[in-house]
Amino acid sequence: MTIDPNLNDDPARCPMPASITLAMTMCFLLTVVPVALDRIEPATALAASAPTSVYRASTHTMRYHVALPSGWQPGRSWPVIVVIPDASRAFEANLQAFATARGNRPFILVAPEVLTCGGARTRTIEHYSYTAAEWDSLQNGDDFAFDDAGIAAVLKDVHDKWGGTTKAFLTGWEAGGHTVWAQAFRHPERWQAVAPVTPNYQHRGMTDATFSAAPERAKLAIHVLRCGAPTGDNVTAATFAEQQTRLAAADARAHGFATVTTEIVPGVDHGPLCDAVLGWFESRTGSSRPAR
Repeated sequence: MTIDPNLNDDPARCPMPASITLAMTMCFLLTVVPVALDRIEPATALAASAPTSVYRASTHTMRYHVALPSGWQPGRSWPVIVVIPDASRAFEANLQAFATARGNRPFILVAPEVLTCGGARTRTIEHYSYTAAEWDSLQNGDDFAFDDAGIAAVLKDVHDKWGGTTKAFLTGWEAGGHTVWAQAFRHPERWQAVAPVTPNYQHRGMTDATFSAAPERAKLAIHVLRCGAPTGDNVTAATFAEQQTRLAAADARAHGFATVTTEIVPGVDHGPLCDAVLGWFESRTGSSRPAR
C-alpha cells in the first residue's frame, strides 16, 4: 500500500474523535487561566492559581504551556513529560487532557508550541500564541531546527523555575509523531524515555546527517502505543500509522538506536492514550504512585 504523504496532516481528513474533542474543550474552558506571555510567574503562584499557564522561553522565541502536579513545591526534583498534539495543534487542550488523567502522579506536564506536528495546512497562526511579528519571523526558517533549539530552552526553563529533571519524557500522537520521532532521533540525550502514540513518520527532519551519534541512543527506550479499538476513519489512520512505525523502527535500527517496542492498548479508540502513556512513564521512574 502506498503511504499518503498528507494523511493525518489535516484534521478534516482524519478528525479527532468527538468524545476526545469535547473532553479537551470542556477541560480547557473550565480550567485554563490566561497569564502574561512575557514573564514567568512565581512558581508558588502558578501551582496555586492555574492548572495550565503559557510562557515564552527565557532564551528563545518558543512559547510553551505548563501544568504543575498537585502538591508541587520547590526544593525537590520533579519528573517532566513533554506532550505533543496531533495535527489539530490543540496544545492547551491536549495538555489539559494529560493533566486530568495525571491524577496525583508527580509529573510536570509541558506542551511546547512546536512547528513540526503536521503539515502546511495546519501550520497557521490561529493555532499558536506567537505574536504576528514572531510568526512572520518563523516563516522562512527550518522548523525542525526551531524546535530543536526551542525545546532545549523550554526544558532549561522548566528545570530552573520548577525543578524539572534534566532529562524528560516525550510523547505525541498521530501527526505529533513527526515531532516525536525527530526529537528522539536528533536528540536522544534529552529524553528519559519516548512514547509515540499511533504516530506518523515520513523521515521529516531526518537525514543521515541529522541522526544523532550520541551514545545515549543505544539505550533510549522508545515504546510505541497503539489504540486497540479504532473506529470509522480511525481504522485507516491506524493502518497508516502502523506502516509508518515500521519505517521509524527500521531507521532506528540502521542508526544504532535501541529496539523500538510496540504495545496495543485494548478497547480504546484513536487518541493521545493519556492513561497508557502516563502509566508507562511512571513504570520508568522506578517509584511507586503515592496513595490518593
